[in-house]
This record gives sequence, structure tokens and C-alpha cells, in this order.
Amino acid sequence: MEFEEKFIGFVDLLGFKNLVEAAEAGEGLELPELVELQKLLGTPEKIERISKSGSITCPESSYISGDLSFQLTQVSDCVIVSSEISPAGVINLISHCWGAVIELMGKGIMCRGYITRGSLFHSGTTVIGSGFQEAYSKEGNVTVFKQEANERGTPFVEIDPAVCDFVKNCDDSCVRKMFDRMVKEDGNVSALFPFKMLAHTFIVAGFGKTFDPDEEKTANDNLRKMLHNFKSKVMSYVDESNPRAVEKVRHYIRALDAQIEHCDHIDELIDNLKEKLSTPISL
Repeated sequence: MEFEEKFIGFVDLLGFKNLVEAAEAGEGLELPELVELQKLLGTPEKIERISKSGSITCPESSYISGDLSFQLTQVSDCVIVSSEISPAGVINLISHCWGAVIELMGKGIMCRGYITRGSLFHSGTTVIGSGFQEAYSKEGNVTVFKQEANERGTPFVEIDPAVCDFVKNCDDSCVRKMFDRMVKEDGNVSALFPFKMLAHTFIVAGFGKTFDPDEEKTANDNLRKMLHNFKSKVMSYVDESNPRAVEKVRHYIRALDAQIEHCDHIDELIDNLKEKLSTPISL
């Protein structure tokens, strides 16, 4: 047994206590549904998969140990994830946390957390070290994307500058590209931002594909419906009598509304392209 320098992620489900109390009272979600929500934070199968296959995200990235020293401990409404200090280690840890956040958002559940690097002993259910203590203590004071100067506990997974610096300074284009897809900066602070990927993109022509405006609009509309569904689910769990809970959910609603607005813009682009492509060219 010894402490290691590791990347550490701590992610917590917001509002889970209220969901449990409601379930015990025979209201809202049932116990099996709560168990499924917990599983979205991570299961032992994820560790086994990395142990057998190595790096899943950016499989060509450099690593120290074949299993990336990847460990995952899920307890009640939170998960602790850790990995070795390497390009493959950092991007697989971030990818795991990002995946959990976006899957839970699809169920209407918001997350908050902190990703850092520090000293840790992590094996099975045993988690000891100042690195974990830092991630745990900072989770409740996340300020990224705050709307008010004194706002604390915004519903995002913040990333420590030391982790961001490691990614920016590593000589690995895949790691930097994937990091950029999953993370958004807010001034000097960064956090996982699942809304980035919720946008429809299309290629007018090429790669053996013919541009079909009706098909593209259908795909874009399906995304818009999914975004509206996310909004409805997230709103369904908020306690409107709790101002802090309402403020937290507003962060998600603002981000989802921005993506819906983007869908509307994409519709306009498709309509304009359709009109141009259908107009005969005068010689």
C-alpha cells in the first residue's frame, strides 16, 4: 500500500436525497429506478473494460500502466474516480465523468463535482488521500458559470487548473481535441459542459454522401425534441419552493435553450441551402 499522484474526479447527484424521501413515501421514482440512476455514475464493469482493453478514449495515447490505474468507487449518490498521471489517464477519467453527467441529464438529474490531481490511495472501496479530500471539499463550492457574484454550488463538474494545464501542455492532439469537446471555459475556470455535443451538424456533399435537406431537417428536429424532453425532465424534479434549487436548474435551462435556438438556426441554414440548390444556374 502506498499513496500515488493521481487524477481524481468526484461527482455528486443533485437532489438525490429528495428523490429517496419521495420514493420511501411511495411517490415519484421507485427504488429500482433510483438504483439505475446510481449505476449511471459507474459500475465495476467499467474498470474491467479498461483493465482488459486499456485506454477507451484516445486508444493511441501514451500511458504508464495498461489499466491506467483506473479505479471507481460508487457510494449512494456520488462516485470517486481516479487514474494515473498520463495523457490516456486524464482523458479517460474526464470522459467517464462527462458520460455520467450527460446520461444523468437525459434522466432529468443534474450533477456537480470537481476534478483535480493529488495524493491518493484508491483500491476497491478504500479511498484515502489529500487529493480526494480536496475534490470532496471543493465540490460544494463550484462557482463556474455563476450568474451572481456570490453564487456557490453551480451544477457543473469543475476542473482544477492543474488538470487543464496538464492537458494543454501534453503533446497529444487526440487528448486536447476530446478535452475541448467536453469542456468549456468560463474566464479562468473550466468545467465539463455536456451541452456542447447537443448540436446537429451536417455536410452539404462529399464522402459519398448526397445532401438531403429533408433528412437533415428531420434529424435536427429529432434533436430539438430531445432537448425539450431534457428540459421537461430536469424541471420535473426541481423543488420550486426552494430558491437555490430553482437557480441551479436555471443553469441547465439556459444552456438547453441555447441549443434549441441553435437548432432553429440550423433549420434556416438548411432552408437557404435547399433554395439555392434548387435554383437553376443561368449560363
